[in-house]
Amino acid sequence: MKKLLAIFILFFISYGAANAGVKEPGKIDSLLCVTGAMDAYKETHEYLKKNPKKNTVIYMACDNGEYNWNWRQGKNLESLHKKSFKECTKYAKQDGKGECFLFSINNEVVWELSEQKEKGLKKLLAKIGKHDEDLYTSGSPASKIVDPNKNFVKYSEQKKLTYQNPKDNIPGRFLYDQEDVTDDYQVHAIYVLASDSKDKQYDAKGLIEKIVLDGNKHLKKKTKEKQFRLDLTKDGKLDVSFLRLPITKKELNEHRDGTVFIAAETVRNGFYNPKKLYSIFYQDSYKREWGQVGDAILATPTGEVEVVSGVTYLGSPMGTKDAMNPHLHELFHALGFVQLCAPAAVIEKNSRWGKNDHLNFSGDIMSDRDSGSKNIDSKKKQYYGHSNKDCPMDLRKSVFLEPTEKNAQLPPRTEDCKLTRWVKTYNHQRSLDCMAKLDF
Repeated sequence: MKKLLAIFILFFISYGAANAGVKEPGKIDSLLCVTGAMDAYKETHEYLKKNPKKNTVIYMACDNGEYNWNWRQGKNLESLHKKSFKECTKYAKQDGKGECFLFSINNEVVWELSEQKEKGLKKLLAKIGKHDEDLYTSGSPASKIVDPNKNFVKYSEQKKLTYQNPKDNIPGRFLYDQEDVTDDYQVHAIYVLASDSKDKQYDAKGLIEKIVLDGNKHLKKKTKEKQFRLDLTKDGKLDVSFLRLPITKKELNEHRDGTVFIAAETVRNGFYNPKKLYSIFYQDSYKREWGQVGDAILATPTGEVEVVSGVTYLGSPMGTKDAMNPHLHELFHALGFVQLCAPAAVIEKNSRWGKNDHLNFSGDIMSDRDSGSKNIDSKKKQYYGHSNKDCPMDLRKSVFLEPTEKNAQLPPRTEDCKLTRWVKTYNHQRSLDCMAKLDF
């Protein structure tokens, strides 16, 4: 009997310790942490407006400004606490973000801050319900913050890079961005392998160049005027850089967000030049993706800046055939298109944006379904050469296209330098200021 009682007591103690964080409010006095949770809070706010009889909770882990959050919605508040805490803890452990604590219950923020930081929180909460450009950023808790003080190479010092695998050092291959022939905005290609990838030499053998050039021909054919300005060498060849990741193909596929990991590694290796738009080609497969947008947050000395790139998976079920399609599609996304104010932007009532950045009809390269003939806004009503007054961003005006327009546009940025998918007024100076932070 005594033995059974001892076992019961030990079980009770261990059970209590395992759930010690449930309902425990966060006490980290950091406005960076609170800002990170605002994406989730906006989602819960919108949910509760539509479902006033339901409940929501948010749990968050935050370590040195890096964060993970999880929110749950439903009727049973007790169940929501347990589920959200468990899910938050799972990913916080995986990403090394520390312990999870309660951020909010319904519309009440319970995270404890000093009086000074409370003022900042109130300013953030005052924006809720208004058109807030920050709402339409990626907002992914998986977005990787790149610390320039840890294993980082400046884009101006890329020639310091060395090959992880000596066998990768072959003629016609470069770890760094070669000398530019123009100082204008341009698209730069990167060929990426996992640590255990068999090198098919798509960069040195010209496959990457062919995909990018085919993409440009298609863009010019469909628009009848424009193409991407490409980063070329002095010999007129496409400048393609090389990067081998520090993880295996299997590890990448098991990663919570492999595309974010790839993007962060390119930034860590100096591919964040403010005048470059990066098109990344991963040789192998990632899940069943053909292409995705990759983003990383670079913590510069003057503030964080989101670096967004297009990622094409050459080992996908589609293979390398027509790889120009995801190449163009993801670059358009990386520039902020399709903006959610486009008339035919896909409506997603249960998503954090209420829409998504694709078109709701087929036949266009930015469609969310079979893109058919791969048109590029053929009727000029959605994102290219359109005349929508309430939707100021226009791909035709992008600084990365040539010939360049007089009123050229950079990707739209929020005040905290994230790419936003919905602006009501384009602020060119803000975008310039954000890009200027990358020069350090």
